[in-house]
Amino acid sequence: MKQIKILLAGFAAMAISFVSCTNDFESANANPNELNEINPEYLFNTSSYYTLNAFCGSMKKVLLANYSHYYGGATGGQVQRYGNQGSTNDSYWKNVYNYAIFPVHFIQTQMENDEQYHNRVLIAKIWENYLFSQAVSIWGGIPKSQAFNAGERVPYDKESDIYYAMLNDLKACADGLKMDGDVYKADPIFPSGQKSSDLLKWKKFANSLRLRLAVRICNADRSKATEVIDELMENEQNLMTSNEDNCLLQWGDNADTRNYFYDYLVINRESNLDKLHSAGESILMYMAPYADPRLEKFFTPANAASMPDNFHWAPYWGQPKVSNLPSGVSLSPNPHSGKTADDYSQLQDKFTEQSYAEVIMNYAEVCLLKSELVHKGLGSGSQTAEAYYNAGVNASMAQYGVDGGKVNNYLQTPGIKWNTLTDLTVTEEGEDYYKDFIGIVSSAITSDEPDPIYRQIIMQQYIAMFYQSLDAWTLIRRSQVLEFPPHFQPETGYGAVNAGTKDNPYAYIPQRLVYPDSEKTNNEYELTKGIANLDGGQDAMSTKLWFALPTKTNPYLTNN
Repeated sequence: MKQIKILLAGFAAMAISFVSCTNDFESANANPNELNEINPEYLFNTSSYYTLNAFCGSMKKVLLANYSHYYGGATGGQVQRYGNQGSTNDSYWKNVYNYAIFPVHFIQTQMENDEQYHNRVLIAKIWENYLFSQAVSIWGGIPKSQAFNAGERVPYDKESDIYYAMLNDLKACADGLKMDGDVYKADPIFPSGQKSSDLLKWKKFANSLRLRLAVRICNADRSKATEVIDELMENEQNLMTSNEDNCLLQWGDNADTRNYFYDYLVINRESNLDKLHSAGESILMYMAPYADPRLEKFFTPANAASMPDNFHWAPYWGQPKVSNLPSGVSLSPNPHSGKTADDYSQLQDKFTEQSYAEVIMNYAEVCLLKSELVHKGLGSGSQTAEAYYNAGVNASMAQYGVDGGKVNNYLQTPGIKWNTLTDLTVTEEGEDYYKDFIGIVSSAITSDEPDPIYRQIIMQQYIAMFYQSLDAWTLIRRSQVLEFPPHFQPETGYGAVNAGTKDNPYAYIPQRLVYPDSEKTNNEYELTKGIANLDGGQDAMSTKLWFALPTKTNPYLTNN
């Protein structure tokens, strides 16, 4: 963590170089950081921009695209093959701590005792907790309580303690906001009509984020989860109540602040044809067989000439993780042999627009979390689990502008309609219609599932979170009910499950990232103690985090 201590002394000077990182990032002010005149507007906008840079740029392209199974392309590198690369981890760590978290932490340390900044300090703390909630879902135990204290050693907090602290912090912030108090003049996250902070939306976001975290930890500490859930569900109006409350963060409109993927997939498209973000086969598997009307909002039709004849999901075709087959599986011809990313369905252009608004959290997720918690007996609310489920699907459809008639038809589809099983007689293919091209995973909701309704709920959360790749990865790890094929050509040196051996040839979605090499150099003593707190004391990609469930393995591959 030495790089953070250096930053403490040099941030004010360094931040001057960030002046161009604004969208409404620009309207935050000139001359932002003379040490005797700290500018919270500028610092908050800086943190917002670097949040995008940390989670929605290179990390999404290299890592989260593959872990979430939302889209393909760029699958040949070491990290994409579920391996580890020290320098890459270092950059992720630095982007999160030094650039995204530190500015909002600095606002708090400099202004927490000045009443005229009361709300702005609380908003900064809400955002800091959001950032920590993402970081702890990536690495597990990390420095939090003393992350920015000067010193030779920076202690690691236990994963459980971080969650308890975040739940407490977010409650204090939501309860402490004064609706007639101070605001940021140019709020990049929840702007009002005048661009200043919409305090009610900040309150709802803090509470909704608490709900997300409470449900996330229900397998690790059910008692704490239900305690928080019971409190939040007593007044649901303090949670997100419509798509108007969605938390969005927009890229800028100039070369310094625009969407990372605008440069990568639009400006430099021709040089990145082999790395285009084609539709992942897995997300299509959960949408196409059910005629999900969001498909056309997410993806383009595939190149018809490249698609297999009479392909059952036409006009959509998704790219598998790799085209090679696992041992014991034969397929002739292999429809994916020799194909490149541009042969498949592609992301719709809106996702690569230079000023695209990334979704941080949406109302659909809140509805589906409520459905989940009621169904699982974690709490109760004003509606049934079914009503919340339908509200979540409707909210997601409305978010993407889907016609109401199509939504109603979709909600009557067997397997989508509440408490129904997938109709395997829709086509002559039977369940094969719902499977990947190899036939080892399926999106069908069947009676073989221990809890078919739960799988329905999680499937809709997964779809509603589309393009929120880190959140989807977290959902997959905490629920372990959706099926995804493992990687059949994993990195053998740093495989997520020590893959590549005769006895263990495949790699499943990693449970976490290993700690960066810089920590081994700069903070080894505390890092060693932090590793000891991990499950099994192992700093490995296969190490299960506190909130997560064990990896769901593929029974077909296990038995063959």
